[in-house]
Amino acid sequence: MNSFSSPHQANGSKKPEAIKNQGRLYSMKYCPFAHRIRLILALKQIPHDIVNINLRNKPDWYFQVHPEGKVPAYVDTDDTVVTDSVEIANYLDRKYPAPPLYNDETKSRDLELLDHFSKIIETFSNCIHNKDKRQFEEIIVEAMDNLQEFEQELGIRKTLFFGGNNPGMLDILMWPWFERAKALTILYKQRASLDKERFPNLIDWLDEMRSQWFVEEHKCSYEKFAKFIEASKAGNVDYDNI
Repeated sequence: MNSFSSPHQANGSKKPEAIKNQGRLYSMKYCPFAHRIRLILALKQIPHDIVNINLRNKPDWYFQVHPEGKVPAYVDTDDTVVTDSVEIANYLDRKYPAPPLYNDETKSRDLELLDHFSKIIETFSNCIHNKDKRQFEEIIVEAMDNLQEFEQELGIRKTLFFGGNNPGMLDILMWPWFERAKALTILYKQRASLDKERFPNLIDWLDEMRSQWFVEEHKCSYEKFAKFIEASKAGNVDYDNI
């Protein structure tokens, strides 16, 4: 159904032909934003293929798909192009409503929490791209403080997942950063982990998410992600051999 590990297309490559009755996700294997969409496509079992893009040496033809050359981009069977991971996620959830990824009673709060999670995403991004010059300990204190709201929300909902008994939109859109979080301990060469007494709900959530079949199918180890970041910084990243 997909080609998660397909070679990353670089400049000079020919655009792969579209496959009839299948959507297409333009992705990059290590991109957490594209990872969000791979998870949704897998969970909803939407027929699709995946074309990976070499973001350091983008094919000319890709700018006709996404003018900024970013991933993810989703091209539907009718040639509708959707960019931005949250917009793609919502588009797919509307078009393929089973399983539903929002509960009516918690949707507005989910969207609020997703907005708050963007602060954690920004911190993570600044860390991996050497834009955050603070001490690692200070960064971790801030991240833990930002996670407190999510810990408390699971306690209020009294459910394993933010989506209830099964993962919902918020669970899925947050997951790629939790999966990659420990890469920071490699990049900074310092240890950090969630405190079991402070974050019992989130620790249970992590275990449950990790065991979901669609998460397992698309997992990428934090060790590999750290290698990818280090190779990117050194300017010699080989997307297909990390």
